[in-house]
Amino acid sequence: MTNLLFEIGTEEIPAGYITPALDQMKTLFGELVKKYRLEVHSVCCAGTPRKLVFFGEGLPQKQENILEDIQGPAAAIAFDKAGNPTRAGIGFAKSQGVDIKELQIKKTPKGEYCFIMKRTEGQDTRHLLPDILREIVKGISFPKSMKWKENHIFFARPIRSLLALFGDTVVPVEMNGIKADRYTFGHPFLSGKRITIPAADWELYKRLLRQEKVVVDIDERREAVRAKIVQLMKPYDAVIDDEELLEEVTNLIEYPNAIECSFDKEFLDIPAEVVETAMKEHQRYFPVKKSNGKLIEKFVAVLNRNEDNADTAIRGNERVLKARLSDARFFWKEDRKIRLEKRVEDLKTLSFLEKLGNYYDRTRRIVALSDYIAHTLVTFRMLKIDDIVPVKRAALLCKADLVTQMVGEFPSLQGIMGREYAEWDGEEPSVAAAIAEHYMPRFAADTIPSSKIGAIVGLADKFDTISSCFALGLIPTGSQDPYSLRRHAYGILRIIEEHEFPLGLTEVLSQSLALLPLFSEPGSKHLIKEKTTSIREFFKDRLFHINIERGYRYDLVNAVLNAEIGFDGIHDFLERLKVISDISQESWWPDLVTVVERTFNIGKKVNSGGSIYEDAFTEPEEHILWDIYKNTEADIRKKIDEKKYKEASYEYCRTFAKPVHIFFDKVFVNVEDERIRNNRLMLLKKINELYSSKIADLSQIIMPDTKTSR
Repeated sequence: MTNLLFEIGTEEIPAGYITPALDQMKTLFGELVKKYRLEVHSVCCAGTPRKLVFFGEGLPQKQENILEDIQGPAAAIAFDKAGNPTRAGIGFAKSQGVDIKELQIKKTPKGEYCFIMKRTEGQDTRHLLPDILREIVKGISFPKSMKWKENHIFFARPIRSLLALFGDTVVPVEMNGIKADRYTFGHPFLSGKRITIPAADWELYKRLLRQEKVVVDIDERREAVRAKIVQLMKPYDAVIDDEELLEEVTNLIEYPNAIECSFDKEFLDIPAEVVETAMKEHQRYFPVKKSNGKLIEKFVAVLNRNEDNADTAIRGNERVLKARLSDARFFWKEDRKIRLEKRVEDLKTLSFLEKLGNYYDRTRRIVALSDYIAHTLVTFRMLKIDDIVPVKRAALLCKADLVTQMVGEFPSLQGIMGREYAEWDGEEPSVAAAIAEHYMPRFAADTIPSSKIGAIVGLADKFDTISSCFALGLIPTGSQDPYSLRRHAYGILRIIEEHEFPLGLTEVLSQSLALLPLFSEPGSKHLIKEKTTSIREFFKDRLFHINIERGYRYDLVNAVLNAEIGFDGIHDFLERLKVISDISQESWWPDLVTVVERTFNIGKKVNSGGSIYEDAFTEPEEHILWDIYKNTEADIRKKIDEKKYKEASYEYCRTFAKPVHIFFDKVFVNVEDERIRNNRLMLLKKINELYSSKIADLSQIIMPDTKTSR
């Protein structure tokens, strides 16, 4: 078994491209190994801004030989009655490069056929590797690629060298006039040496590069950077609080080092979020905060250099940050001269989406929808009537900071600066907090708005975005979601769930769509209904995938989604799903599923609007089952209305499991008499709908060792 080492040397690749590219290389190599009938014991990858590397351990020297039966024409066609070969038989033998005498007759399920035993000799792996490596390079995709020298290969940055070793032999692969060799290069500033790699030895390769100031292993480099930063922060009782930034800077350097820098204490009078954003987003610096979270006038910069000339590096980084913070301080001072309320009018200069006006128009829609949601929650006693005024005020001001200089320079501070300026203007604290909160959650692991006011404005904002995009046909497809509608939907679902808002999805969507100028005409009701249906399906898909990711079984999710009551009440849907998941572990669960499944299967073609006629009963089991239904229906419905879903499920199972089984055992439903047949079907339909319409359609459930019930 022999090892393979492959390095693509490039000009500096963006930090965010490196890890995904290495993952692709690993996947592509695994696929190509199978394609070329090879095996590999293990694969590992490494990379820096100038190198993408993978190492395959334990490849065979050659492919395995293949022995396979090649089927030809039927024996009766290949040979005549006298046993002489026909033109068909001769042609088949010739096409396979064998003598007609080598044909074998074998019995198959379809009769006797001609076969030949074909042996394919395995090729040497070293002859296959050039094609494999070329396919890997061509197969890597990047968010943005470029081409150079009028070639046809697209890559993140120009390729400058190739290292390819199979054992101690160079793999003869060439791309764009660059021939692979056994050389790599040390750090461009700290070494500059060309390094000879004698053989495909992973540890030797990493050690030789390390000697020339290149730490090629990403994990090793990350932990070295972490250790440097932790060492510098320790005297201030500070810790690293941004793993994403650490990952980014790890892939910006080859030699891990860090320095401690300072900035003028006077800049601490700027909001801390501004200072941190200037450090992180623009310069990739690590702020230093005390254990209580308070920012101090220190920061850590990661270097791609050693300690030589550290003073120069410190002064340079401090000078750069000072310029950034000076700008931020100017923006902070100037922005506060104009109240947020007066900036609302300026939102007319900021376009939203074509045909949907500007951000001033959008703000008016958010105010109207926030007002609608707030009044709905007041009706359910989930909000005080006095809170409607701050809700509308927060909605009015929530986008005003988009036209400030600070947000223009630091877009990620939208909402945060709105809160700061609102506090400066003397707005109610609940209004200021809601302006910042309404953007939450900004990402999957983010928290939701803690206040109801912020949650309401956030819902209005997200519903307006989704409604607007669907109205224009800007619907997510596959992995494409340029307007982050899936994230907005996820935020809506989490806010409704965690605040336990009893909002109807259809009603809110209809209201949101009706506020759009596209549907302002009197005859637009059918269009609103059509778009509402489309968005509901989008939310249904989101609910399914989100709850699968949470660990719920797919059939349980489907069962609750497909109950007649549906998922319009998001919080109620999630409550029912949790209960169904819990009771699926109970000993009586199979009996419950059986009752619902059997009554569904036989009664699914019956119109729900029919009545039960007692004079049509001819069997005692019918009377018994109908009496049980009448005596227990009200109690089960009461438990369901009170959202006691587990108690209702248990009572339904305890009540109907045995009598329904007896009914099916004793009564033939599909009799010829239409009136009797329909009456029996209607009885079973009502029993089924008592549960399926309000809790879950358990006919969707897949029980162990059984096929789907539908």
